[in-house]
Amino acid sequence: MKDIKIYLLGLILLLTVAACTTKFDLYCYDGDTTIVYTVLDANADTNFFKITKSFLGNANELAYDYEANNYKYDEISVKFIGCFDNSNMVDTIMLDTISKFIPYDENASFYSGIRQMYYFTDRKLQLGKEYQLVILRHSDDMVLSGKIRMTNAVNILKPFSNKKISFNGRLDSLVWVVNDPSTNYHTTAAYFDINGYFHYKELMPGATDTVERVVTWNINSGVPQNMLSAYGYYLTYYTPKSFFTILASDQHLVNNSPYGVQRWIGKFEYCISSIGEELYNYHIINNSYSLIMEVPNYSNIENGIGLMSSSTSVRSFHTIEKITRRKIANDYSFGFIYDPAD
Repeated sequence: MKDIKIYLLGLILLLTVAACTTKFDLYCYDGDTTIVYTVLDANADTNFFKITKSFLGNANELAYDYEANNYKYDEISVKFIGCFDNSNMVDTIMLDTISKFIPYDENASFYSGIRQMYYFTDRKLQLGKEYQLVILRHSDDMVLSGKIRMTNAVNILKPFSNKKISFNGRLDSLVWVVNDPSTNYHTTAAYFDINGYFHYKELMPGATDTVERVVTWNINSGVPQNMLSAYGYYLTYYTPKSFFTILASDQHLVNNSPYGVQRWIGKFEYCISSIGEELYNYHIINNSYSLIMEVPNYSNIENGIGLMSSSTSVRSFHTIEKITRRKIANDYSFGFIYDPAD
């Protein structure tokens, strides 16, 4: 369970072949099955909702047919209910549509290379609050809905803000607390995903502009109760020296380090993601292993099929101390430059 991230297009393909029963199938004989996908983020400037429908026919052909999978803008009405911006008053807003271009991917199992319609809101969402999505399907007056509570954010206590980071030790820890007193400082998240990101700039031989790149390190992940200490804060232990193993095995660095490449060491970032219960359940159910061949499915959309959940992340950026930067530059043939003045 190192990676709980769900990719939009792959999920929509899975849900698009849903039936009118409690099991997923290729057809819907009694009319449309409406399919919803959204993972809301209170830190985002804009939140998007992908709303599609089932189809009747050959899945191998119609999965690539945009018209067969999508409603026209006047075929459904979409309301979103909750507290927006800085207000504690519950409000109801009508969601408008926006068109986003999805680049063509010859390996994609879904339609691409066209503009696709999403519903969206740029109203600011609030951590820890409840939100409801209500959809009216005009063809049969069917009302669909989904309700969630947003995850609350955390405050990173360790490492301290602006503290320099060393990767030469054998054991260290990340410590964080939930900053929502309404939950007695316990998280509303069902899962924590903790990652580290080593940022650097790259200049290939003959290039005139540098490129921003990153090496990803999955530090830990798991359910909150396994990370909650007796003192009310959350923590996870990790081995700092593992960073060098991650660096040495990074495929971009290994396969793209010609003579003359130059790379400049940037900040190191810690990121703690709080994953909503619905997204966590979806991940667990659809990644379960059983002797039964039929795959179980998860949906929290009433009168429809799909996933409505939330996720939010907190990030902390730190300068890498000199001994570690010197080791990165001297011990690896990746073209990193050690500048003691940094």
